[in-house]
Amino acid sequence: MSARVIHVIEYAVLAVAFAGAAYVQRDQLGVVFWALLVGPDIGLVVAPAFGPMPGRGAIPPRAVPVYNAFHTYTIPVLLWVGAWAAGIGPWPLLGWLIHISADRALGFGLRGPDGGQALI
Repeated sequence: MSARVIHVIEYAVLAVAFAGAAYVQRDQLGVVFWALLVGPDIGLVVAPAFGPMPGRGAIPPRAVPVYNAFHTYTIPVLLWVGAWAAGIGPWPLLGWLIHISADRALGFGLRGPDGGQALI
């Protein structure tokens, strides 16, 4: 089994696990969950504001840091820990975690400096 297949399977399992947790906590999710589920890709809508679209599925290089910030686990995990420590239910953040995991399972990773898919 190739490393790429293993990578896809791992992220698919994570997406399903996060979706299962969201189902269990469905009464505590609210609108924020749905906003975070689709929100990270809003950056693709505003990407042309950062410069001309290079084509081939790439985004303008100036948009890469914004796109990558919304597609890394770091921010939602830090917010999760902060919410948990503050006694606030972190469950709506599952939407963001599902989004990232599903993107990775479908082959959409972080972006490289040129705006194209970064190879890992």
